Amino acid sequence: RFNNDVYTTWVQHAVDVTTTNRVVYGVNYFHNAVSNQNSFTPPATEDRFGLYLQDEWRATSTLTVVPGVRWDLLTGLNPSYSPRLSLIYKPYENHTYRASASVSYRPPSLLESRGLSFQTVGGPPVFLSTGSPNLTPEQIVSYEAGYQGWFLKHRLQIRADVFFNHLSNFITGGAPTPNPLVFTLANAGGTADIYGGEVGAEFLVTSWLTGVANDSIVQLHQTSDLVAGQQFTATRGAPPYKINAGLRGEWDSGFSAETLVHFVSATSYPVAPSYQFLGPAFGFVPPSNSVDSYTLLNMRGAYRFWYDKAEVAVSAFNALNDQHRENPVGDVISSRVMGWLTLKY
Repeated sequence: RFNNDVYTTWVQHAVDVTTTNRVVYGVNYFHNAVSNQNSFTPPATEDRFGLYLQDEWRATSTLTVVPGVRWDLLTGLNPSYSPRLSLIYKPYENHTYRASASVSYRPPSLLESRGLSFQTVGGPPVFLSTGSPNLTPEQIVSYEAGYQGWFLKHRLQIRADVFFNHLSNFITGGAPTPNPLVFTLANAGGTADIYGGEVGAEFLVTSWLTGVANDSIVQLHQTSDLVAGQQFTATRGAPPYKINAGLRGEWDSGFSAETLVHFVSATSYPVAPSYQFLGPAFGFVPPSNSVDSYTLLNMRGAYRFWYDKAEVAVSAFNALNDQHRENPVGDVISSRVMGWLTLKY
């Protein structure tokens, strides 16, 4: 067990340098110190310092260009640079197109870079994983594009988005050390591509009834070009598609009701090789990597009174009691009914 003392400072300023340029710049500083030094390789502290700059340039009456860059300096690591570029195009009223590209990083945590694992004296032999000061940040390169439009005198809003993310330089456990029972964290050589899209709509049926619907698709591909000897690397997983729809009614009498339906497709979450590796030694069976599809029906009814300062409500989560797991090692999720009393003053 250990405690963290964290201090964060953040300062930002925005200024209109011209009638068409608005510049935002800032600085932030992060300090983290751990009290239990016995669980970490000294010094168990880290400092992060960042500078960023962004320019919102209204190039024309229909096109806005937003370039930006961030510079981060972290304890023990080389500086990282994170550029970003966004384009916002409004050729007509109520219709907006946007596109963006960016590069960002996830630095190793203090536990990943300085953490230690210990074996209980006299206990059975176990495999231990320790942090490594030689880690470098994980990288993600992101591309996005989208459209948003209003129709039928703002009674219908349509949205569509696509994205592509490329992840690399994973931080993972399993690199060997001279001690055959001890492994260390390392940057893997594999990559992952996550891409997909979403289409959604919000609509006003009547003055008291609104609706929403969307459909999203996600695909993942991950290579396994890992450093030699790694045993504990897990690949990613996600449901290929999800569908959501709902209706909400709100009346002048104070009554309101809401119904939401969520469908999540069946998927596979590859089980980490460590389960296969350690299962026989510790006498447990690795879990299945498949998760069945499920449907959630969530409902809520409420009544407002006392000049809208009070509300009583009843909500039902998973009203159909479609018992399911969201991942192979997760809890079984069942139905739940709750009552609410909310007061405003």
